[in-house]
Amino acid sequence: MVAGVALPMGGCALAAGGALHCGGMSHAVRLPPTSLDLLKDETKPYFLWWTDATIGDFRRYLASTEARERAYWLGALLREANPRDVWLFTSPEMIREHWSDLIPFLGRSRDLWAFLLQLPKPEWPPKEARE
Repeated sequence: MVAGVALPMGGCALAAGGALHCGGMSHAVRLPPTSLDLLKDETKPYFLWWTDATIGDFRRYLASTEARERAYWLGALLREANPRDVWLFTSPEMIREHWSDLIPFLGRSRDLWAFLLQLPKPEWPPKEARE
């Protein structure tokens, strides 16, 4: 509940000092998703405009055991989605963990995400591609 309103993320509450607590974890206060439809498995998300994948499909892709497949879809999320929607599907820790795999899939958003997550600015194109 935030100000008496249940959040779609479930189990969230605004604590004193402005921290958002969700499922035992604290987060900085953030804007709600751009659409509550992004919480429904059958929704076709705007940020996957080139495919017919649904939110349910997308969640399965993000859970893939194949690193390259997971990086492709996570990169698509970071590249195409409004940053306030990104946190419905991933966490800063997950992005940091897979950062080196994500770099080729981030397009022009590479520097933005490096800055936001205080990661080293990626060298792009890779040195070996420039030689």
